[in-house]
Amino acid sequence: MRRVTDEKSPNSDEFIVMNPTVDWQEQIGLIAGPFRETDTKESWWARAARLSGSKFWHVKALYKGELKDPKYSVAFRILSAADKARIQEAQRDAKVVADFFNSHAQALANIDPDFHRSQIDAFVEAARVLSGRNSA
Repeated sequence: MRRVTDEKSPNSDEFIVMNPTVDWQEQIGLIAGPFRETDTKESWWARAARLSGSKFWHVKALYKGELKDPKYSVAFRILSAADKARIQEAQRDAKVVADFFNSHAQALANIDPDFHRSQIDAFVEAARVLSGRNSA
């Protein structure tokens, strides 16, 4: 992640580029998922390592702050896996909302489909879009 500010470098006319630090604990937590009651810290780190394609010691060292500046390949694998976990979570959330819309459309259809036609169509269309079945 790079962010360009409107500040200029005191030594040149170039803008300063700021690289925010990565919260490795947050990224690893996204990859590993919730800490289950059957988990140990090691099994949780191992799950994050397996899902990210990283070595266990990299994940553990990053999580504990023992490794401050990982190699590009390590950082890329972990950040990519965290992005994938975010996408999967968003897809699960979208499915929950789509199911909610479908059940409400069905409930309205059971009551009076003619009277509630516009609401039913709106719920069905929203569920279709959220489910990724958008033909547009």
